[in-house]
Amino acid sequence: MKKIYLLPLLVFLSLVFVAPLHAQRGLIKRQIKNKVREDMKEKHAEPQREKGRKALEDITYENDTRYPVPNNPVKATLALEMKTFKKNGKLKETTTTKMVFGDTGECLINNEGSKDESRMLFDYKAAALYMLNTQDKIATKMPMINFQKMAEKLAGDQLYIEDENGKWERTNEVKQIHGKSCRKYIYFNSKEKTKMHAWVTKDISIDLSGNHLFGGQIQDFSSGTSATTTRKIDENFPEGLMVRSVHFEKNNDTPSVQMDLITVDKTSDPKYFDLSGYEIHDVLSKL
Repeated sequence: MKKIYLLPLLVFLSLVFVAPLHAQRGLIKRQIKNKVREDMKEKHAEPQREKGRKALEDITYENDTRYPVPNNPVKATLALEMKTFKKNGKLKETTTTKMVFGDTGECLINNEGSKDESRMLFDYKAAALYMLNTQDKIATKMPMINFQKMAEKLAGDQLYIEDENGKWERTNEVKQIHGKSCRKYIYFNSKEKTKMHAWVTKDISIDLSGNHLFGGQIQDFSSGTSATTTRKIDENFPEGLMVRSVHFEKNNDTPSVQMDLITVDKTSDPKYFDLSGYEIHDVLSKL
């Protein structure tokens, strides 16, 4: 069953770049300030300086103990192509996202090889997230612990499962997409008036449920969040791997976003995890 949940997670991959670097740094600063402010309200609190130091320690790498065995059991490389469309249906932009699962982390690459390339590297041994500037060879390091809640929320928002408003329909339409035989499914949300076409194949077999993803394990994002524990899975929910999804504008048949899974490779290149040529800047050193 966990293989099925890779469907929404593939959609999720294309959304994580909405969290810019300055937002991550701001989140860390706000956590420290809020902790210090709360401590100052207590009459028996230690001096402000000591409390500030303690607040900083709470989010440092050494105190993130969530990964006693941070290995990814499955090495893989997934690549997505996302097309966005104007309201008149004409193509607006095409972007690519590659996800590389390595031994003890993953690397997310956006628009690889272009001037707009950006990378996020998750290192579970170091409990650190790196934002990589590949042109200037600069790696900005920050605690990974601040990223997981945001990742869980985004993953939960992308779970297309049955509730009182949403419904899946299995169709008999089949066609070849990227060399794979795919069946068409339709998801419709009657409240939001939104629709998605999903083309799903059983020709690709890959189970990443034991791997890590953005600070947690994939199985936790798929089956352990509140988004799934209180809802019933639609019996028509697609079984297999989503090769293409087409999202439509509200109340019409004009596509807004199309996402294609263009690569599924059961290997990973270690070059994506090599920071030896980078100058590392730690955001905590500037607080």
